[in-house]
Amino acid sequence: MIESNETAALSVNEIKTSDARNDIPARTAGKSTGIMTAISLAIALLLTFFTVFVLHVRNTGTFGIETREERILTFMQLVVWFLTFVAAWKILNLVDKKAAESDTAVSESDEGPVRKARPHFLFCWNIPSIIVTALLLLALFYPYMYAYYPGVCSLDTTNQIKDYVTEDMPIEINWRPDEPQVSCFLNDHHPVTDTLIFVYFVETLGSQIGAQEGVYVYTCIQAFLTALFMSLLLCRMEKWGVPFLYRLLGFLFFGLSPFIPLYVIGMLKDSLHCMFYIPYFLVYLSIIREGATHPKMILLVLLSLILALTKKTGVYLILICNIALLVIPSVRKKLIGWAASWAVPALVLFVILPKFVFPAYNIFPGGKQEKIGFTLQMSVQTYIDHKDQMSDEEIQSIREVLDLDQAVKDFYPPNYDDVKHLFNFDATDEQVSAYLKTWLRLFIRFPRSGIKALFGTAGGFFTPTERIRIYTKFQKNSYTTVENLEEREYLRTIVSDYYEWLNNQHGIGMLLQCVLYLWWLPLFALLRILLKPEFRGRRFEHLMYMLPTAVSILVLWISPYSMARYGLPILYTLPMIMGIASTKTEKP
Repeated sequence: MIESNETAALSVNEIKTSDARNDIPARTAGKSTGIMTAISLAIALLLTFFTVFVLHVRNTGTFGIETREERILTFMQLVVWFLTFVAAWKILNLVDKKAAESDTAVSESDEGPVRKARPHFLFCWNIPSIIVTALLLLALFYPYMYAYYPGVCSLDTTNQIKDYVTEDMPIEINWRPDEPQVSCFLNDHHPVTDTLIFVYFVETLGSQIGAQEGVYVYTCIQAFLTALFMSLLLCRMEKWGVPFLYRLLGFLFFGLSPFIPLYVIGMLKDSLHCMFYIPYFLVYLSIIREGATHPKMILLVLLSLILALTKKTGVYLILICNIALLVIPSVRKKLIGWAASWAVPALVLFVILPKFVFPAYNIFPGGKQEKIGFTLQMSVQTYIDHKDQMSDEEIQSIREVLDLDQAVKDFYPPNYDDVKHLFNFDATDEQVSAYLKTWLRLFIRFPRSGIKALFGTAGGFFTPTERIRIYTKFQKNSYTTVENLEEREYLRTIVSDYYEWLNNQHGIGMLLQCVLYLWWLPLFALLRILLKPEFRGRRFEHLMYMLPTAVSILVLWISPYSMARYGLPILYTLPMIMGIASTKTEKP
């Protein structure tokens, strides 16, 4: 009897011990969840203060809160944005959970129930699905191709055409009447590669079939290739375990948003550049995820060169991202391909073109002001705020590269083009170098003025103050006969009116804001990677995936003004960016 009682007591103790042991993971998980929640709330609070701070500086031009009304407004903004960010984080996590659950099915096996990915036909990594997805996207783009026949463009494009048509006639360096003129065959203010491509369709092919038809051929080719590359991106997501819901939302974003199709059909340097950015992004991700191979490295070199040739900032993106690939073990086994992926574009952009090609064909290099425009804006802002505290040498250093007095008169906080165009094109390299040292010293001494200037030009990317602007016509000048069909004006009016209506709706209008797609959603994706336990052990790999997006966001800070086309690389790859941070439903 005694032995029986002792045995019973031991059994009870064993059960309690076992229960206690089993309860350890639950307590640990609960503690971990609590820590993650606290971190999430802290990040939401930081993002709230950042948003309200940028809004305040951008709207008032000051850092302080002076009046009672300003304090009340600021407090209300803090509350609203904090609750908004917390709710957005919860919604994104809920969507991710539902996406993972709906994308898996339970099946029986010898070991018991097993969750497997649910099969789908659309947006899958096979040739039929890729073709069908591309054709569906093209079908959604076609109404815009019809209404806006032969296409849309910006004044930059028509100026590039003018640059070619005028041949060696004197032309303004940046096509502004008050600027110095230069006699040249072409002006690399906008990439010459883009100019030659556009001119081929408008002038060369246009001389045979008509300029209107030439532009439309370009529109069709670009729309088809962009649809194909977007299809590859959406279908590749399936191979990497991204749930179907993310792929479906990405498809709807590409095809039904009122701004993506208009960029897809646009004869714009940004649209041309970003069409090739999509396959570059896919190759970059594939090298990290699946390893480097000779075909991938060859593709990386070719696409990197194209990106560098089609946009000025492209070379800096590929230099940072491609060099960073060296941390991937498989890339270190392909050192020649790795070196070529960044050295070839750099050699072409910084040596071959400026030293040999441009002089041989009388091409003007475009000017130093393109690289330092944001610093000029910061210097003028500092001069306006602290003129009496600057030395004569500092002011003279600025005057050597800029018409400072006129810059003060023309200064416009949201756009530094007006200041940039007053650059002294005769300034020597030594004068520019001395100026940059002055700019850095001034920024260290008067950081508020520099920050205020940056918030003025780039703040629209990081606050809900700038909607995504769209191009709704083919800009005309006296050097091109291309124009949209008058009989389809009513269709274009419907699109424009619908866009304005959306923009004016409270809540819905947020869907047209640059900040949503270029800052908030990529940031939330990054935070998921950093905070979610399912990424433990794979965070570095996923952070490498995000590097091109991070570089693209940094480039936004030095853009002339807050316009969506500067963030087109992010817009064109946003479904994959969000997919990278999703809960995967199957192993690759």
